[in-house]
Formats: sequence, structure tokens, C-alpha cells
Amino acid sequence: MKFSEKMQDIINKGIVASRDFVSKASEQAQVWGEMGVLKIEIVQLRSQAEKTTAQLGALVYAALSERGEPSVSVGDPAVVDLLARIKALETDIDAKEERYRRLGGKDSDLEQGHQG
Repeated sequence: MKFSEKMQDIINKGIVASRDFVSKASEQAQVWGEMGVLKIEIVQLRSQAEKTTAQLGALVYAALSERGEPSVSVGDPAVVDLLARIKALETDIDAKEERYRRLGGKDSDLEQGHQG
């Protein structure tokens, strides 16, 4: 094989390797982008769940302390609504956390206050 042929072969292999690298880098960037979006969505859903849980607590507190009711029923429409919303948020959070883990994310990355 002539020197020029060897050089052309090396250049061709380099081009193929570069294409593979760019393709893999692009795929990884998409994964990281999706993970970032999931992380933001998880944080937002957790915040909504905390607020909804606080609403439930405030509802129970008002019934027991302010209105002097002896108990709060799970059949109360307001309680039923809040419990359903909390359950739906929990389901959404679990699904997004599972997707995040499947993409290679770690649970520690999702801890509140984690700087990453």
C-alpha cells in the first residue's frame, strides 16, 4: 500500500470515528437534557405534593381546633379531593423518578438541597 493510500485510510477511519463520537455525544446530550427536565419536573411535583399535604393538614387543623369537631372523616369531600390529588402527585413523582433512574440518574441527585 502506498503512503498516500495509507494516509487516506487513516483519514477515512478518523472521519468515521469522529462521526461515531459526535453521534454518541449528541445522544448523551439528549439524555442529559431529558434528565434535567425530569429533575425539574420532579422538584415541581414534590413542591405541589408538599403544598397539597399542607392544605390537608390545615383542613384537619381547622376542623379539630377552630371548629371543635371531634374528628375528620375520610369521606369528607374536601378530604377526598386532597387525598386524591396527593395520590396522583405521588404516582407522577414515582413514574418520573423511575424514568430518571432508567436514564442513569441517581436518587441522591434528586434529594432536596442537592447542588449538582
